[in-house]
Amino acid sequence: ALGSREEPEFVTARAGESVILGCDVIHPLTGQPPPYVVEWFKFGVPIPIFIKFGFYPPHVDPEYAGRASLHDKASLRIEQVRSEDQGWYECKVLMLDQQYDTFHNGSWVHLTVNGEPRGCVRCRGWRGLSLALTCMAFGNPKPIVTWLREGDLLGANGKYQVANDAVMELSASNLCGDTCTGGGVTLSLSPPGPPFIVSPPENITVNISQDALFTCQAEAYPGNLTYLWYWEEENVYFKNDLKLRVRILIDGTLIIFRVKPEDAGKYTCIPSNSLGRSPSASAYLTVQYPARVVNMPPVIYIPIGIHGYIRCPVEAEPPVTLVKWNKDGRPLRIEKYSGWNLLEDGSIRIEEATEDALGTYTCVPYNALGTMGQSPPARLVLKDPPYFTVLPGWEYRQEAGRELLIPCAAAGDPFPIIAWRKVPGLPDKSAVPLAFGEYCRQRSHTLSRSDIGEQLCKGPSGIFVTLSRSFLHVTCTSPHAPTSVHVVAAMTSANVSWEPGYDGGYEQTFSVWYGPLMKRAQFGPHDWLSLPVPAGSSWLLVDTLEPETAYQFSVLAQNKLGTSSFSEVVTVNTLAFPVTTPEPLVLVTPPRCLTANRTQQGVLLSWLPPANHSFPIDRYIMEFRIAERWEILDDGIPGTENEFFAKDLSQDTWYEFRVLAVMQDLISEPSNVAGVSSTDVFPQPDLTDEGLARPVLAGIVATICFLAAAILFSTLAACFVNKQRKRKLKRKKDPPLSITHCRKSLESP
Repeated sequence: ALGSREEPEFVTARAGESVILGCDVIHPLTGQPPPYVVEWFKFGVPIPIFIKFGFYPPHVDPEYAGRASLHDKASLRIEQVRSEDQGWYECKVLMLDQQYDTFHNGSWVHLTVNGEPRGCVRCRGWRGLSLALTCMAFGNPKPIVTWLREGDLLGANGKYQVANDAVMELSASNLCGDTCTGGGVTLSLSPPGPPFIVSPPENITVNISQDALFTCQAEAYPGNLTYLWYWEEENVYFKNDLKLRVRILIDGTLIIFRVKPEDAGKYTCIPSNSLGRSPSASAYLTVQYPARVVNMPPVIYIPIGIHGYIRCPVEAEPPVTLVKWNKDGRPLRIEKYSGWNLLEDGSIRIEEATEDALGTYTCVPYNALGTMGQSPPARLVLKDPPYFTVLPGWEYRQEAGRELLIPCAAAGDPFPIIAWRKVPGLPDKSAVPLAFGEYCRQRSHTLSRSDIGEQLCKGPSGIFVTLSRSFLHVTCTSPHAPTSVHVVAAMTSANVSWEPGYDGGYEQTFSVWYGPLMKRAQFGPHDWLSLPVPAGSSWLLVDTLEPETAYQFSVLAQNKLGTSSFSEVVTVNTLAFPVTTPEPLVLVTPPRCLTANRTQQGVLLSWLPPANHSFPIDRYIMEFRIAERWEILDDGIPGTENEFFAKDLSQDTWYEFRVLAVMQDLISEPSNVAGVSSTDVFPQPDLTDEGLARPVLAGIVATICFLAAAILFSTLAACFVNKQRKRKLKRKKDPPLSITHCRKSLESP
């Protein structure tokens, strides 16, 4: 690009692709390359669309932002090419420390962008009318516009007229339901029919006394539209107090003037042109208003000796945040009354009403918008509650098909009416409740399996209600279906637990049924498999499942009289193989190194806790078997214990033990099996009169004798060593005798 003008380069690309516009930089043969600036111009744009200098961020035209970048030294890369990118581009490289010739500095590139034609949008026409369709197509090469109807080329005739500017004028008086497509254009020619809603109403929220406006716009042919508006299921013009404050405009708009709280609800727009079934669209009106008291009773009755309530009936939007009470015209300080509590809804709960509660009460509710004022005064009256003169028993048992008579009677002022009903929502392991109601003084009924549960005798007097409960067991029936089925899935197994239903008066057993959600060929015509559950268990670990597969589980109960219905079906997905690590996902591993040792007290079972567990172990389950079936020995061993004594074992029997860990809702796989025989029983050791075992006593005596001998030997050795030391010291004190020979001197005087 520097030094001479090269021949123009021509580049062709398809819309949406990436393209590189080449530009070379000629550096001097010797020395360090000088710094330079790269500029790219597009013909017709007065300023550069791309400027890059050194390591500084480039300047990019907004039309090319995010799409233009520098490639190699000076080439321009354009991502996601558009049809409007077509044209001439010029590259200029400016050396900052050299003089350059403006005319000779530059390289020209022509970019051609090929793309598919683009047409107009979907249109709709009506039978009997003329319609003009305009199709403005863009593309390179320039597209040739042709019109087709259902694949057939259209030309100029009495019905269709195609102009040079691609405007088609068609008279479709007899084209009921036909469509014409071209260049992505779809024309639907519809016959006369019911309207369709193009702009449905939307939910609105207004404050009290404001105006509310719902819009509803529809189209139809013929266009003689009328609009009907309904509040809930009633025409707005037929609703009292609303018909005088509403207006429906010609375009379907509904205006409600000076809204009231009673105006809140669902409003439905129904446009009609008397053809076919009219469509409808609904929206909700929410009216916000300060809190207000509605239907405050003039007298409040409180039972004597039992708890009662002083309620403030309130309506508010948004909800109530505060209720203030007055008693006898003065603010009520609830904390001064023992056993009185203010509840969240503003009511006052009195634990035991006394004469201190007598008086006249008023309440003032508040919400975010304030209050509409104080309630009317209400006088509090103490009254005795109704009472039972004949109480039903606490529990009744009767066989199915027989009649049972349960007495119940009450008295009070006003005289109470006795009502019996089945208590719902209070299931017991031996009963499944079923609600029904009768009004009678005594409960006389031919029993069936559905009567199992808690029966409630009500004694309402018009003011208070007194209750008495009795539990009814119907025996000699098949069991009820298990409830609360819970499944925790692992990768190749699932732990199924449930709550047993009523057993029908006999011992019941369970079986777990399961199968894949998608049918498998290996299952044959039956998609479910079953596994028996050990006696006394309400859970089962189902293994040999496939990872990342949807399974369905259900539990069936049976006793000597038959089977229950299946429990609810629970669908779970087994876990998939982990992706990030080759090791399997470990939630809780089985306990380790279970050993069984016979002792004088019984069999001592010891084990190590699981190597991996996500949470602390809650408890352990110890199981044993003598034959084939595993039975639970203890399912409440604390999670901090690692030992367990098995006592009262049968003689001459081979026992096998295993332990399972429980962590939250998960139960681990069993540990290793430890076996022990109860054939050899440790004999009780012989005891002396003093109570010590003879071997123990012999050991004590031997130890004492050994210590005495050691002390005596040590004393004698010390004496001997001391005597030898004294002898050595005496020899050193007495020196040996020395003999000196003297010679007489012969010297003369």
